[in-house]
Amino acid sequence: MKAPTWRSNLAVFITLAVLVIGYFFWQQYLAVQQFKEQAREYSRILAAVVERNISNVLVSDQGLENVITRFLQNSARFVRSLDEIERFQESELSAFAGESGLAGVTIIHGGGQETVSGPKGWMLESSGCSPGLASLPERHLFVFSLETEAKKEQAEGQACVIVGLATGGIETLRQEVSVDRLLQVLSRLHGIAFIRLEPAGASGSDNRISSVLLTSENNRVVSTTIFPMGAKRLVVALDADHFSQRLQQMRRQFGLFVLFLLFSGTVSTWWLFRMQRLRVLQAREFERTLARQHEEAALGRAAETITHEMRNPLNAIGMGLQRLQIEAPDLAADHQQLIISMREAVNRSDAIISSLRQYTHAFELNREPLVLADLIGGVITLYQSLCDERSIRVELELDHSLVVDGDRALLGELFENVIKNGIEAQPDGGFLQISLGGSAGRCEVTMVNAGCSLRDEEARHIFEPYFTRKSRGTGLGLPISRKIAEAHAGACSCRVDHDNGLFYLFITLPLAMPVPPAGK
Repeated sequence: MKAPTWRSNLAVFITLAVLVIGYFFWQQYLAVQQFKEQAREYSRILAAVVERNISNVLVSDQGLENVITRFLQNSARFVRSLDEIERFQESELSAFAGESGLAGVTIIHGGGQETVSGPKGWMLESSGCSPGLASLPERHLFVFSLETEAKKEQAEGQACVIVGLATGGIETLRQEVSVDRLLQVLSRLHGIAFIRLEPAGASGSDNRISSVLLTSENNRVVSTTIFPMGAKRLVVALDADHFSQRLQQMRRQFGLFVLFLLFSGTVSTWWLFRMQRLRVLQAREFERTLARQHEEAALGRAAETITHEMRNPLNAIGMGLQRLQIEAPDLAADHQQLIISMREAVNRSDAIISSLRQYTHAFELNREPLVLADLIGGVITLYQSLCDERSIRVELELDHSLVVDGDRALLGELFENVIKNGIEAQPDGGFLQISLGGSAGRCEVTMVNAGCSLRDEEARHIFEPYFTRKSRGTGLGLPISRKIAEAHAGACSCRVDHDNGLFYLFITLPLAMPVPPAGK
């Protein structure tokens, strides 16, 4: 089964993020609609309660007015009856009013010619006789006037009986059962911001129930619903702080989840990208290794053929030239020089064949503990005269405590190859710096020489076989050196400093495991 790529992983997380965002907005929409419906229903209930209370107040006001009218009418008739028998005096009317719970009684005889009132001053002035019940809110009184025509007073005109009732207790009762009182009580209930009656506007929208969700009023978040009630409108505002906090909590949770989703998606995509890039690099390295192995195998077969087909003729030619040189001393000097040059060419050809065969075959290591500093010092001693001849200054910084477990001949060949290359790169003099240090179970040899004119493109191919810039060279010295280092579980690399014309060569090898003291 094919592993998911980082692009498909990124696409999955983007799709998931889009779905999560859509789901969040859908849930928010459902929550808002649900809250709006609940607020509207709750407001309808409150509006119905207020409307019913208004009807009850109107009915109770009407009933109370009827009771007061009947009471005052009966009281006025009773006063009239008693007055027809014998006219009241002021003191008698005062006593009668006190005993009957009236605020006062006034009797007008003869169309206003004679007035008796008690207690005195209960009415500031008489406005005449207007039959029926009248309210005097500024005096806190209900006044009932009864106009009558008595038989024995027919000659004197009509008589009028006015009785009054104080409204103190009645006003208190009316306030307790009033709409304003109800709105105050309802506004103090939990979850209600306020309820109030307002004059209806002139627009047609006041005739419809309207809702306004989540508005701010007096530093509170409220949900307002407006109900038309004739000439007024009822405004019901429910406390929406808890719903606003819930929405904010949903947004915070959504934000945290989206951040987590983005973080996990970024991390997983980055990890997949790195892993796939690593796999690509490993695959390329494997392909290069496989190609090199195929090349080395083909080269090995070619080297065997060349060695088999060429070495014997070369040996025969070399032996013949040597015999001519020994057995023909009377040859001319130029002929003797020709024989010497031919023998050198045969030796060079044989060395090329030997190097090729050495490169194409696996090394068999004869491991032994080696002090790497002594091995490098021995190679430097071998080439010290050549360095002096070419005015090359040698600087060594070697740690003699570092021991490696390796093949003395192969490692000697490795350092001889690289040191020889460093010397040959400076025909006009220069310097050769070699340092040896170690840490974390490995040692590193760093060699620096001047006279480097390699380009970056050439430096990348320096460890490939047959690459050389020498007029006479096989191009196998550094490839064989790298192969010797890799055979010892080490590595060989280089770096070019174009600004200063320096060539850096790095050789790393594993250190030998220390042998524990006896008895440990």
